[in-house]
Amino acid sequence: MALLAVLYTALPSLGAKADTHSLKFIATKFGLAMGGVLFFSFLLYLGLSIYNKYFVDEQIKDFNLRKDSLRTPRDTDEAIMMFIAKNRMK
Repeated sequence: MALLAVLYTALPSLGAKADTHSLKFIATKFGLAMGGVLFFSFLLYLGLSIYNKYFVDEQIKDFNLRKDSLRTPRDTDEAIMMFIAKNRMK
């Protein structure tokens, strides 16, 4: 849909006769940019998954938290662990 929007907005600026070579160039650039976004999104997801599995899981194992707990954390580290434990996707 976004590709069609880019092409639709580019057509009036090209005049009555659209140059297909420049349209292909625009579409190629846009496709490469979206491919880069997709690649780096996957790379971030993979990196954060690995970080979560090997580093965060070890810290949370010993942290006991009931779902209905309303107690206030004593220090910053406990607050961070409580936040991670409560907002963890399973």
